[in-house]
Amino acid sequence: MAALSRRHMLSILGASVAAPAIVRAQSSEPLKIGGMLPLSGPASIEGRQIILGLQFAVEEINAKGGVFGRRIELVMEDDESNSTKGVTAVRRLIEREKVPFIVGTYATGVAAAASKVSAEYKIPMLSGGSTGALATDQNTPGDPWFFRSWPDSNAQGEDTAKAIVEKFKKTKVAIIHDNTNYGVTLAEQVTRVVGTAGGSIVSRDSYNAGEQDFSSMLTKLRTQRPEAVYIGGWAGDGANILRQAAEIGLRAQFVGSGSMLSDDFIRLAGPASEGFAVASLYEASTPNPVGKAFGERFRAKHNQDANTFSSLGFDSTTIALEAMRRAGKPDGAEIQKVLKSGMKDFPIVQGPAGTTASFNAKGSVDFPNFIAVIKDGKRRLDI
Repeated sequence: MAALSRRHMLSILGASVAAPAIVRAQSSEPLKIGGMLPLSGPASIEGRQIILGLQFAVEEINAKGGVFGRRIELVMEDDESNSTKGVTAVRRLIEREKVPFIVGTYATGVAAAASKVSAEYKIPMLSGGSTGALATDQNTPGDPWFFRSWPDSNAQGEDTAKAIVEKFKKTKVAIIHDNTNYGVTLAEQVTRVVGTAGGSIVSRDSYNAGEQDFSSMLTKLRTQRPEAVYIGGWAGDGANILRQAAEIGLRAQFVGSGSMLSDDFIRLAGPASEGFAVASLYEASTPNPVGKAFGERFRAKHNQDANTFSSLGFDSTTIALEAMRRAGKPDGAEIQKVLKSGMKDFPIVQGPAGTTASFNAKGSVDFPNFIAVIKDGKRRLDI
């Protein structure tokens, strides 16, 4: 997919494509906020789902009069899952657009590099989908500048591994993961927890994100007869693995990382996705009443169910907007102070009923992952 120009992205979002006006003091001037996602490149499947949540949050807040009586304008950057482009994008959002916070990004390596820059400028970042523990582990405990309103990859890997052994009763587990920080972290966590829960890892193979041919790896894996296969990586790769596993007759309980949560993943994997299980932070059938209400509003707007990707984009954006409102001004340092300790009463759509934006010392929110299983082409919570 060709890279989108910044002008093209702003056009897609309905924002002005003219050169940025000089910011004036009038209250009628739109209040810009920053967003950064992979809208092209290997993680664009995920990025284009997440952006729906950012846009929906901005639309809802603007329908209520905006913040400080000013309409919110979402200025987006496409980082293409590239750390260099991500750092450049952050600088552009802060230096040129003067945004008070940034929602971004998906790839953990990009989030980690970009958030170091935003911290130097005293501008908080709220994850646009990054789950890898690296991004929050690099925060100074008690003084985070990168915030994630859901559990990190360690918790995701732990909840998934427990489900493999305890819920699905599979003890011979094979692991396939990409070589990103996200994939490696998940693989290590699944390895540890499966062993602790009484299972064993029969094999562990890695691949580079974006690979197309997994036939040799899967043919070798078939001879080892695993009861379950865990896939840690991006959605497009996971869909390819499922399809090719079905083609060679590899039968097992396939379980994947949270990146494989979209309807696009089901569409790409086709019938091979049936029975696939995945750690989920949100589904439209959630028992969380705040999340359920969000799902109903989202479906009324888009004629499709909200999913984890759209929900995490929505949560990150609404949390940041509310923190800015509570701070009393669009100032990054003041917003960060509110995020650290002043949002514990703010309900979010992800997680079980009663989950709030209660960030821990490293800037993450802790709650148990759901497990969703694909049945008849739809994800259903296994609760």
